[in-house]
Amino acid sequence: MLIKTLKTNKPFAFIVFFVSALLLYIIDLIVTPPLYISFEHPIFSSWAQFFVSYPWLSYTAVFVIGLLLAMGWNNLLTDRGVFKNVTILPAYIFVILSSGFNLSSLWICSFIMLFVLNKLMSTYQHQKPFAHLYDSGFLIGLSFLIYPPSLVFFLVVLFSNAIYTALEWRNFVIPILGLFTPLLFGATLGYFFDKLELLFNFYLSSFDFQNFSIEWTTELITWVSLVGLLFLLSFKEMLLWLSMKNLRSRKSFYLLFVYSWCVFLSLFMAPNTFNHLLFLVLPLSVIIANYFMFLQKKWWYEGAIIVLILCTIYLHIAPHI
Repeated sequence: MLIKTLKTNKPFAFIVFFVSALLLYIIDLIVTPPLYISFEHPIFSSWAQFFVSYPWLSYTAVFVIGLLLAMGWNNLLTDRGVFKNVTILPAYIFVILSSGFNLSSLWICSFIMLFVLNKLMSTYQHQKPFAHLYDSGFLIGLSFLIYPPSLVFFLVVLFSNAIYTALEWRNFVIPILGLFTPLLFGATLGYFFDKLELLFNFYLSSFDFQNFSIEWTTELITWVSLVGLLFLLSFKEMLLWLSMKNLRSRKSFYLLFVYSWCVFLSLFMAPNTFNHLLFLVLPLSVIIANYFMFLQKKWWYEGAIIVLILCTIYLHIAPHI
């Protein structure tokens, strides 16, 4: 009955959503799993030591940011017509999947990507989407200053022109101007505080190809395998249903395809491969939610969500079993 409840926007569905998120947060506070905080930035790296000293604050930050991201993403999907029905299911899937990641600068960048996707989806049927495109470029530049591999997502802005708007030169030049605006501010501040060379070397080194660095454990293999299986089934089902969706919804899914492709492309620049996959939770939550919403076999989707929850709890508590 869980999926049946989450398919709606009734008050009880929101209670189930919040209680599930709170349960995962409490488990982290009680079990206190190993904390691997990733802040490689030369300016923000001092934050890592602070959060390591106060693990409960790290878990609280993930809980709060995760809730805000989930609700913001769910509202965006509703407002932009990605789903025909109003549902809390994408937010629920997002909270479950994102809980497997530690605190890092990627949480901030994922929040920024939420606004980028919102701006790009807002260009639908806009004759002059220049402000949205500039804002998108600006947000990508801001994300790059925090986490350099996120620069790859500027390709999403460029490809969105082919999806939503006309292919004219202003639609490509304006987001480039937006991209360089925060970079100019960052260079100015670096020069003012005599950190320009340090920042320049850091950003330059971020373009080096990285080796995949995932420390596989039994619980992580189990969780990733289940999520991967759900993704493959969801993707297959979505391809069958995509042509039946309205034009605006189809364009949104095309944009999410490009976004997912950029996530995999930027993996080669990521200093922490697994944490980088947090970017993938946004499109994954949509694809899996879409699968559960249109699947006819009730026993399967109810069983699948229960197994996903149990595997996620196992991922949290396994290091202390």
